[in-house]
Amino acid sequence: MRVISAIKAKNIRPEFIAKCIMHYAERWLPGINVEFEGLRGYGIGRNDLQFSILSNRKEEGGYGHSQEQKAIIESLLSVLPPQNEAVTCKFLLQMLKMAMMYSASPALISELEKRVGMMLEDATVNDLLIPSYNSADQGKLVKSPEERTMHDIDVVQRIVEYFLTHEYQQQEKTGKTNVSKLLDNYLAEIAGDPNLSITKFQVLAELLPENARACDDGLYRAIDTYLKTHPSLPQHDRRRLCRIMNCEKLSLDACMHAAQNDRLPMKTIIPVLFSEQVKMRTALQGKESAPNGNNCEQEGNHASTDAEIKNLKAELENVRNRWLSCKVTTLSCNRSMKRFPASKGVCQVGVQDGEKSRYLSIQNLKPTKLEKANKDPTQLGADSASDEGHRCPKLL
Repeated sequence: MRVISAIKAKNIRPEFIAKCIMHYAERWLPGINVEFEGLRGYGIGRNDLQFSILSNRKEEGGYGHSQEQKAIIESLLSVLPPQNEAVTCKFLLQMLKMAMMYSASPALISELEKRVGMMLEDATVNDLLIPSYNSADQGKLVKSPEERTMHDIDVVQRIVEYFLTHEYQQQEKTGKTNVSKLLDNYLAEIAGDPNLSITKFQVLAELLPENARACDDGLYRAIDTYLKTHPSLPQHDRRRLCRIMNCEKLSLDACMHAAQNDRLPMKTIIPVLFSEQVKMRTALQGKESAPNGNNCEQEGNHASTDAEIKNLKAELENVRNRWLSCKVTTLSCNRSMKRFPASKGVCQVGVQDGEKSRYLSIQNLKPTKLEKANKDPTQLGADSASDEGHRCPKLL
């Protein structure tokens, strides 16, 4: 630390000092580069989860080594340059995980959370996957029934709150779109935890204002994952969860998926169906939802919209041709059935002709030769001769 202090005294650039600190942390903090891959390996059981950082710490000296690691973390954080551009958001989150694991000073942890909040739009989902630790037993995974979620949701909630406060103070709105996508992906990741309560999920999903999300497809995916992981969730909790998303902000593909999703309550499916019909009608009519512009991105969107409209029209034309073919076949059958004389009913065939429904009666059909033979076998030869005479008259 004396070396870093001497470098800072010579007015060296903060980026250079930060690189020195990052190199030192990688050398003396084993496991700082370990990334926790969320719930992809959750099926092996919570008690069987082993992180290399924990095993390394145990192998190198137990409690005494923990105190040494804690002192290193607090020293590095105390000399870290305050400029946000000097360090990356990824490194700050790595230091935050280490500080929480070794129970560093709460003031340093709070300062780290604030700095991460100001750079949250540069983070990734894996960076935010912070395991839940018990502060009373350093580095030990939480096993109590009250706090048994795999990830520390409260830390991410505080980070997002710091981000919103910073955005409000700076009067900036550009970062909210990126953070909304990040938060939706994070929600989809933690939704697979069977011990995650609906209250924590809802509070975290409602942190961002409504105008922060341009599209709610990511939020719908997270809600669907949560419902899939919690199949015994009561109906009123499902409605409570689905009220978070705005059905009008779902894309056409998401609407089509949600309309057939049995996990969603009926009160959610109805507005989804309405939104789907509106989007399909808009696509067919060729209406442009975005304002006219001259940039290449808008032109590309218009071109893709035109291609989708052509595909929809082609599909509708194919359906219309198949319908006309079926109608011609039906009319042909109708004319064939009219050749039979009408008398006492034997059977009825319903034929749909336009808007009117007619019933053709196949009645009073002549008995077949086999039926006559069953009644009178002697008549079989006579009938055959008469039929032949009827068909082929004698020449004079």
